[in-house]
Amino acid sequence: MPTLVFRNGPLAGRRVEVGSELLLGREQAHLTLDDPEVSRRHAVVRPVATGLEVAVGLEIEDLGSLNGTRVNGDRIHGAVRLVPGDRVEIGETLFEVEPEAAGSPPTVLSAPAPATVAGSAAQAPTLPPFGALAPPVSTRRRVASRRLTPTLLAFGTVIATAIALVAYFATR
Repeated sequence: MPTLVFRNGPLAGRRVEVGSELLLGREQAHLTLDDPEVSRRHAVVRPVATGLEVAVGLEIEDLGSLNGTRVNGDRIHGAVRLVPGDRVEIGETLFEVEPEAAGSPPTVLSAPAPATVAGSAAQAPTLPPFGALAPPVSTRRRVASRRLTPTLLAFGTVIATAIALVAYFATR
């Protein structure tokens, strides 16, 4: 079974075997990454058949995260098939894909019964069934909360300038 080996970030040194769809994120995820650059629901890794063979590979899909997901240094859009040796970056977290677990025993995570990783005391919440973690279909562009303050300040400046211009021309 394919394994994710964490090289950098809060789970550095951990190995996670992927047997079913695995939601990665900062909150309410199968695998919680304590990283400020990771969105609440950042990406999903799922096993996929590799053609007519019985072998299983992985694919990763970014779920509309603010900082994006990178595979081998390239930002991805949509689902991307992963092969052994691929390096995936999510925020400050870096992991590699291995075809089989070697050495230390992996942590097996599955959607129906999420497990805790790194000795965390809190259990992950129950999440939707396999295939339900696709990004929401929306034609609206999402406004990130990190960009809200500069946007409000810009609107305030425009409104203040408009009021000043009206007052100036009213006095003439």
